[in-house]
Amino acid sequence: MGCDDIQVRYWDVFPKSIRVTRSWWSMTVPLSIRGNPRGDIQYETADSSIAWVDGEGRIRLGWRTGATIIMIYDSESRDSVRYVQVEVIEESGGGYGYE
Repeated sequence: MGCDDIQVRYWDVFPKSIRVTRSWWSMTVPLSIRGNPRGDIQYETADSSIAWVDGEGRIRLGWRTGATIIMIYDSESRDSVRYVQVEVIEESGGGYGYE
């Protein structure tokens, strides 16, 4: 195998974690896909009552407290995945945070 046969395919998603205060208004955080994914990006949420992702890659959250994970796949084969941690806290916890 020569150097021409090796294909390194880097891709990632940002932010890696989101922490927001619960609100009666829906909050939106856009995901940024970087690099070169293999195909159409697909999103899956472990608990959609805390956060969910629309087809444009925008996370909607803030109505219910708790934590969840969002999985982002780089193709329909779902053999390459990235994760975003989401936490929605009570108002007394205060603030917003992204990493």
